[in-house]
Amino acid sequence: MAYSENFPAQRPIFSLDAANAGRLDPRMTFSRADTPPTYAAPSAVHYWSNEKHESSQNLVLQSQNYDTTWTTQHLASAGALTGSQSAPDGTTTAWLVTAGVQTSGSPFLYQPLSGISSSTEYTVSAYLKAGTASHGYISLRGNSGRVAWAEIDFASPLSPTSGGSDFTNISTTSTAVGSSGWYRLTLTCTTSTVVSALTYAGMSDGTNPSNNGYAVWNCNGETIYVWGHQIEQRGSATVYNATTTQIHREYAPTLKSVATAGQPRFEYDPSTDGQSVAKGILIEGQATNLVTYSSNFAHSSWVKFRTNVEGDAAIAPDGTLSADYLRANADNADGMNLFSSATITNNSTVNGSFYIKKTGTDSHCVILIYNGGNQARQWFDLVNKTTSTSYSVGSGFSVVNAGVEDVGNGWMRINVSASCTGTTAYIAIYPSVSSDGSFASTVASSNALLWGAQLTESSFPSSLISTSGSAATRALESLSMTDSSLFDNGGGTLYAEASRNAVLTYNGVFSVDDGTNSNIVQMFGIGSNFRAEIKSGGTGVANMIGGAFTANTFHKHCVSFGQSEAKYYVNGSQIGSTDTDLNIPAMSQIHLGVLNTSGNHLNGHIKRVAVFSEPVSATNAAALTS
Repeated sequence: MAYSENFPAQRPIFSLDAANAGRLDPRMTFSRADTPPTYAAPSAVHYWSNEKHESSQNLVLQSQNYDTTWTTQHLASAGALTGSQSAPDGTTTAWLVTAGVQTSGSPFLYQPLSGISSSTEYTVSAYLKAGTASHGYISLRGNSGRVAWAEIDFASPLSPTSGGSDFTNISTTSTAVGSSGWYRLTLTCTTSTVVSALTYAGMSDGTNPSNNGYAVWNCNGETIYVWGHQIEQRGSATVYNATTTQIHREYAPTLKSVATAGQPRFEYDPSTDGQSVAKGILIEGQATNLVTYSSNFAHSSWVKFRTNVEGDAAIAPDGTLSADYLRANADNADGMNLFSSATITNNSTVNGSFYIKKTGTDSHCVILIYNGGNQARQWFDLVNKTTSTSYSVGSGFSVVNAGVEDVGNGWMRINVSASCTGTTAYIAIYPSVSSDGSFASTVASSNALLWGAQLTESSFPSSLISTSGSAATRALESLSMTDSSLFDNGGGTLYAEASRNAVLTYNGVFSVDDGTNSNIVQMFGIGSNFRAEIKSGGTGVANMIGGAFTANTFHKHCVSFGQSEAKYYVNGSQIGSTDTDLNIPAMSQIHLGVLNTSGNHLNGHIKRVAVFSEPVSATNAAALTS
């Protein structure tokens, strides 16, 4: 049944469809006092929009299957391409390439490309490892005489050279993959005219590639290992994405920051695979991210163990090139990890969270909240996107709850709440762990993308508050309206469809009042219960309560009230009623997402609300909430 079809014959005197309209009634006031230096700048406050961004890309086909789609030149006739070699990601998908024996030869592999445009910036990358050849190279060719190349000297692998003809803005980098002997060679250039594009990977004796894109030299059976060719239309290489018969181009939901301090956040569900399912307006209480560098894991505030961090290596959930790539730099039964610390209120509960994307073969990760030998540990299954084992070590620390949120293109937000003792809490992450309940990992298998770390004093996750150098606070939010003409006969009906992100002691949903807690009709969550309450002159005249209020689930509420009777319905069923003299007071204001006009925020979403000028029947109340 459609939302409008649920309405009774009488029409609402006020309604807000926050899910579909995406805007507020002009009479309403939304507030968030995000004004520096007291509160975080608007750019630090985030919400999931209905916009998409290109999250990852690879324009090469069969990016690691060099015996398919790729053409070879001047290789040895027997065993020229030998597969099942150890690759940088821990698999056996790399190739050993063997040159032929030829004067003025040019041993290489190449692939024709489609979709390469003129006057456009591209980055080409491939993983190379020395065999017996002294040099390796990659190149991008537009047509004869228009080319850019990058070459690595395995005697000095971190100082590659580059050059070309007609293409511009040519540059190169080389990054070691731990101590495995593999290097990721990248080439960035801006194309000029492109007629028939080609990309090459080859070896040489130090001879630079020619204007045709390959090196010509006297080869004599030299070898090189190759793996993971990638081309992206951007100015730097991001984390490798394998392809087979189709190019890789993945889009993901965009986590946006607000433009101004007073901008309400109409949020969408990022886990719905691009369907842009609206969740309504997000209303949260105040929260502070105590992590001082939320997305810069290379910063010294993050202490590293057996971990190399490559900054700005992938597109983050906000659509920017700001996610960091973490890779183990040593085999160790304790795995790679990094941690940061924060000062907390003594004996408080904190929530730690990260955005993470699995890139290696390890299947799990771990978040630790600890202080000395006291720890609360939570394992996460990155394959099935679920929580798994949790336990505590020492005293005073324990896992309260944990969760995983799928946010698109392999990205997840993982979080754990833990009770703590003392005034210092460390948040640590083991971003790549081989199995549930363990830490064991190896260099070859351990790597992951990380972004958006957060530590708040809370038993549930807040929306991301980004930081860069200091803790940041998002101010509490409020949504209200004053219009005394809406309440003139001592009775009415309130309807709301809302969800809360956590089952807390109190979560306000919807109230009408005179601006105080003394004269009020309100609906809220209290623990796992629903509750509707009416106060007149400071005296409670109706209190209706029932169970089954769950987190992250939209529930439909309706309280119908008159001078002598009130009824409360949730999800089509009556929760409670009263038939005493209610002495309904005069009211003039609406408040959404708070309790008692000011506190105990919903910390969730309001999809729809409506106000009727008179009580509705039991039949209509049940229909409204069905």
